[in-house]
Amino acid sequence: MFYNTERKFFIKKNSTLPVLKYPLNQHLLERYDIAEDMLDDVAITFSMINEDTGIYHIANVEAQLIINENRPLYPDEVKYTLTYQFTEKQTSIVGLFRGEFKLDFLGENCGKITIPNNDKIIILISDSITKTTVI
Repeated sequence: MFYNTERKFFIKKNSTLPVLKYPLNQHLLERYDIAEDMLDDVAITFSMINEDTGIYHIANVEAQLIINENRPLYPDEVKYTLTYQFTEKQTSIVGLFRGEFKLDFLGENCGKITIPNNDKIIILISDSITKTTVI
């Protein structure tokens, strides 16, 4: 069975928040055949390409894996979430982008996977009417 969905993420020009989050729920872990112990030794990067030009705007920059330790209290919550926090420079150009995470599994579970696989993370950087400078 193939799924083809889009996740949309919106951020304003010259902003660093909100953080981009991509949950790795149990369904995705099973779909991509990722065992939980594989996530103990993994390097994660994020890339973003301009949809109009096909040029990389961000290429293989370090991303994070957040582990929700409160799952015994909230078992329905997602345990693993891939995250990326943009820099002000990375959001300085308004446009439509496509993002993805690359997971490089190290140790005895060597291998690589790009997430999402069949899906897309659509990122819209929209114009802002304000710009601040911290002095």
